[in-house]
Amino acid sequence: MINRQNLRTHIHALEGGDLPLKRQTFQALREQTEEEWANSPAEAVAPLVEVLRGHLAKETNVPFYQKEAATVLGNMGPHAGPAVAQLVALLADGVPDTLREVAATALGKIGKPAKSAAAPLARLLATARPALSVRAARALGNIGSVNEDVRTGLVKLWLSPQQIEGGKAQAAIALCQLGISAPTLLETLTKALVASQELSLRRVAAEALSYCDKNDPGVVPALLTASLGDKHEGVREAAQAGMDRMGLTPEKAVLVCAEQLGGTPYAEAALRRSGKTAVPALVKALNAGGTGIRAKASRALGGIGAEAAEAAPALEEAMTDSDPEVCLAAAKGLWDVTGVPDKAVPVLVGLLKNKKKAGPADGEQRRMFLQTVMEALGRMGPPAAGAVPALTALAKDDNRHIKETAQATLRKITGS
Repeated sequence: MINRQNLRTHIHALEGGDLPLKRQTFQALREQTEEEWANSPAEAVAPLVEVLRGHLAKETNVPFYQKEAATVLGNMGPHAGPAVAQLVALLADGVPDTLREVAATALGKIGKPAKSAAAPLARLLATARPALSVRAARALGNIGSVNEDVRTGLVKLWLSPQQIEGGKAQAAIALCQLGISAPTLLETLTKALVASQELSLRRVAAEALSYCDKNDPGVVPALLTASLGDKHEGVREAAQAGMDRMGLTPEKAVLVCAEQLGGTPYAEAALRRSGKTAVPALVKALNAGGTGIRAKASRALGGIGAEAAEAAPALEEAMTDSDPEVCLAAAKGLWDVTGVPDKAVPVLVGLLKNKKKAGPADGEQRRMFLQTVMEALGRMGPPAAGAVPALTALAKDDNRHIKETAQATLRKITGS
């Protein structure tokens, strides 16, 4: 909270004509934190707001004081609502861009009380130089007011050909804050958060996605993956803050990911990273999901490994599935979870022998499927000895790739 006696002293100094004292006063006011201003009673800071408004409105050849006043008003947040009109005036053409940038930033910090600034800020998205459009986009997201100009301006900025940086990055954050859909927005942000090597892009993506709906495809899986495994602490914290904003505990987050197994490529990875926490949700998906979902759930359980031991019965049941991909994924998952070959190997051998499940005899699908089964057996090594007869038969197959894979798998199992 700001000391009231100090406020009176500052007001007196700003109303006087002593220029060095004014500079010292602005310096002191800028050192007050946004939290301190927020915790101060509105009636205590209102007189200072009026004085600062006067500094913005004066026709003066000293833009330094306008810039200082705008900076302080921005730090005051919603308390500075009465100064919105004067700050908007500083966005006009002909005002130095450095002052326009400070004014735009201040309006964003004021937030909802600056609703009347939405239209002039939106115009800056297309007409201003990049540094100013960045401030304008950021401010629009914080103000939270949506009209057609705002919607159109932000979407155009997002669709611009530049890379995801600068104004485009801030447009992404603002679009998510305001709930405005834009082509490729979620796909680009989720991919950037999970896969980009650029720290700045992952930070932007984490912040933007944190404002999205938890049911939007890929949002929670990407945030959960980043919160558990990003190499930068700041990104992990931003992703976790996003899930906190959505009210998602780890248990709730994995449920959302399990529900999205069929709709986003990041759900499976997020569930694997979640370890034991994800097992109940994956077992549920394994029992109730469609074919593709059951296969992904099996793979995710296998990726969790021994911590998913409670899922063994569900995986055993899934090995009886009519779909060969589910059988394969379940058998591999069971081996990864239990390390016991007794039930998994016979199923894999059955997939090698079953022509219906393996696909057409001369088809590329058959080759790919059989090679995948044999690679699973090869990773087991000697415990997969029960597959030797079937592999020996395939080592004479007409398809060269199948034959060579069978021979290599036999060597891994028998050691010769």
